[in-house]
Amino acid sequence: MGERLPDPGALPAPTGQQIQVWWARVPVGRLDDALRQALATDLNPAMLARLDRFHQVQDRDRGLAAHSLLRRLLAAVAGGSPATLVLSTRCAGCGKTDHGKPYLDLGTPTPPVEVNLSHSGEFVCVALTAPGVQVGVDVEKRRSMDWTALRKQVFHDSEWAVTEQTDDPARRRMDAWTRKEASVKASGHGLSMPFREVAIKDAEWGGWTSILPSDAGSAAGWDLDLDPAAAAAVAVHRPGPPQPPDRPSVHEVNLADRP
Repeated sequence: MGERLPDPGALPAPTGQQIQVWWARVPVGRLDDALRQALATDLNPAMLARLDRFHQVQDRDRGLAAHSLLRRLLAAVAGGSPATLVLSTRCAGCGKTDHGKPYLDLGTPTPPVEVNLSHSGEFVCVALTAPGVQVGVDVEKRRSMDWTALRKQVFHDSEWAVTEQTDDPARRRMDAWTRKEASVKASGHGLSMPFREVAIKDAEWGGWTSILPSDAGSAAGWDLDLDPAAAAAVAVHRPGPPQPPDRPSVHEVNLADRP
């Protein structure tokens, strides 16, 4: 059933190169009304209004669950009520603050914890790192994809060749996608950075590394074994050469288990 999320102020922030990954599997479209209302109490009015604009109940449920998990974890580190926390965004590519990577905005130069969020299908996932350690996480529901059509947009020829030599090329390509997306999210550029120009490779220490284009630095990360139906990866960004982060601690949580 998963762990119970820590109470506000009860979760120490990661230190050094530690990574915490918190995730849940959510039956989107099939949540009972009581749980939907409970999750909604963690969100602010602006996010609730944004979710109300989704036409599909599955999309609304996924957003409710993901942003409830995000805010409850930030409250677990910083204290206070999840709904009253101020989250801001910043785009590393253009510098604008109306979109981009989210962060907990306490009006200080550095937030008390770095955070990133991802969701796909029935999976929601949040990664936390120490202040100043830029993190990105991606989770993807495993599904059929036309990888041949996506090849030129996503893969170097050498990367494609590596996947061709595996027992399950489609699975390896989905794994590569999550590595690339985690890397560009960690850098703060997000999907504005061309995946084909993000060069990933396995690392001898058990994880993987990526080199980003346009002098945007590098990332190093780990694949995440969350569920057989999910591909997932987490990455830490650096302006210089990649360095291996600690192996992440992974926590499956039950969002219905509330104080």
